[in-house]
Amino acid sequence: MNQNIPRFTGAIWSTMLLAALLNNLPLSGEWMVWKPDWVALALLHWSLILRQDSSLFMAFFMGLLTDALSGSLLGQFALGYVMVSYISVRLGLRMMPDAYVQQFSLVFIVIGLFMLVNLWISEILGQTSGGLGYWAPLVSSLVIWPFYHWLLSYFYTPRKVA
Repeated sequence: MNQNIPRFTGAIWSTMLLAALLNNLPLSGEWMVWKPDWVALALLHWSLILRQDSSLFMAFFMGLLTDALSGSLLGQFALGYVMVSYISVRLGLRMMPDAYVQQFSLVFIVIGLFMLVNLWISEILGQTSGGLGYWAPLVSSLVIWPFYHWLLSYFYTPRKVA
């Protein structure tokens, strides 16, 4: 059986902060519609790979940081990220680690629920959703997931455990 260990202390937190920087990267109008939520994808990755090291506190903190940086309602992203982390840990226990079809379905379900919660909160606040273009980051998250998952795999090492 393999156990995944971070390559260095703070590997998870450094990738989460890099994801927060990518979330706030300014893009032009056409590309902004397709921008995935990098923090949600990083939380999903670490919840699948290092279940024992990824915590709901980290998800909540990253959500508050994203709320503060984006100027949204305080707690909106925090609720979504805690939900992403919890659901991905719970469903990740029931799937094979290398089954890409299961990973794609998990990404679709978790990111879709995250976006649905954010849409619900935005509609309560009276903000417009943008129609079908609102769901474009879900498609881009599915497209980018294999590369992002592979890229973040450099931050941990699998060790054999007897």
